[in-house]
Amino acid sequence: MTATSYASELERAGMIAVTVKGVSMRPLFHADSDAILVKKCGAEALDHLDIVLFRRQGPDGRQYVLHRIVGRRQDGCFIIAGDNCTDADIVPPQDILGKAVSAQRRNKPIPLKGMRYAAYKMLWCAPYRIRFRVLRIRNQARAAAKKIVSYRRKQHGI
Repeated sequence: MTATSYASELERAGMIAVTVKGVSMRPLFHADSDAILVKKCGAEALDHLDIVLFRRQGPDGRQYVLHRIVGRRQDGCFIIAGDNCTDADIVPPQDILGKAVSAQRRNKPIPLKGMRYAAYKMLWCAPYRIRFRVLRIRNQARAAAKKIVSYRRKQHGI
């Protein structure tokens, strides 16, 4: 199924399976090996920390993105961010297509309920502003390490 058909297929069937692309939802979801079942729902059925499929404007037109609700503004728009992202999107309710109801990796279920998942959500996902800072620091440290390795290789002619 192409990305442009997600909205129409959800409207028609009420549920779709989406394959994860990219790293924005790591460590929970992995690219190309995880399938997420998304069920159509309205904004009134969404809760804090739900994972939702929404559409946004991307560099090549419309993009469909699977990220987590981390907050809601007074104007009704949702604050949505990937678990491995350093920024959030502000998404109007009409751009949310549905929410994740189950997930699997290589035909094995990925738990989206239970104590471990609840702890993950509360410790990593809920404090998203702190998480953004932690991930930015990690990214800066990785970039610095790359520069050091590159510099040392040049010095030694490697």
